[in-house]
Amino acid sequence: MVLKCLRFGDSKKEKNYPTVIEELCHQFSFEDLRKSTNNFDDKLVIGWLPFGMVYKGWLKHNDAATDHTITLKVTVPQYPIQGSLEFKKEIEVLCQLRHPNIISIIGFCNQEKEKIVVYEYMANGSLGDYLRDRNRNNQPLSWKKRLDICIGVARALHYLHSGAKRAIIHRDINPSNILLDKNMMPKLTNFGISLQGGLSTLKPMQIKVDKIVGTSALMAPEYAIHSIVTYKCDVYSFGLVLLHKVGHNVLNYLIQYEEHKLEETMEPILKGRIAPECWQVFTSVIQSCLEYEADERPTMGEVEVLLEHALSLQQ
Repeated sequence: MVLKCLRFGDSKKEKNYPTVIEELCHQFSFEDLRKSTNNFDDKLVIGWLPFGMVYKGWLKHNDAATDHTITLKVTVPQYPIQGSLEFKKEIEVLCQLRHPNIISIIGFCNQEKEKIVVYEYMANGSLGDYLRDRNRNNQPLSWKKRLDICIGVARALHYLHSGAKRAIIHRDINPSNILLDKNMMPKLTNFGISLQGGLSTLKPMQIKVDKIVGTSALMAPEYAIHSIVTYKCDVYSFGLVLLHKVGHNVLNYLIQYEEHKLEETMEPILKGRIAPECWQVFTSVIQSCLEYEADERPTMGEVEVLLEHALSLQQ
């Protein structure tokens, strides 16, 4: 699938024919989505983004008696250029992806100034909410569940880097972009600033970008300093997510990289509940992901295997 074909019609002539996006992804009317959110009721806001807001909504599903719960990301009109670019990129990328650990797109609305993406609903919010103690049930995550989530995200990134038809760098891996469904299965979301390269190969993809975007605290040094993006940028950011998983202060760790012991700021609930062999493998994964030189970091496929090994040692 050629990326340049995945575009919205710009001329009247083009609008007479469906684009690839329109063929792959359902188009909703703005009126239907307005009704699904009770006229975008503030009480249904479940998240905020730099260029938009996230709502919970309900739609009739195949004439079923009960409503189908959905998530809507609504681009704010105050940011017409950047918001529109991320809106289009999100749809272009997600229409091409099918993976159990990547959010599923249901459809979109591109009606005049209204730009809305519709996704499956994730009942347990984001990993960031859990790690910041803001989940509804206030239930801390067990160590095994944290490992399960790490492995799911690693699988998603491995798929993006080498399993998808066209290789993709997410570029904004952070706890808020890891959502949890009703079964606590993790799903990667927010692909609006992702970068897509040629056909997936083992050859590293390296891109020099004009503008640095994403979560600055979790950026790889080559990206933050030199504006260079590779697969290994996602690996670095994933390593920082692993640090968050154990309740570690990321800034303190990076400042005291050589001598700092990870277990010193471990969440109290985890202390004494992690098998030493599992912990040894897990911390070695963190340290390898956070190597300063990108070439010294592992691939996400290697990370996935190591985390699965850590889980087996825990069990």
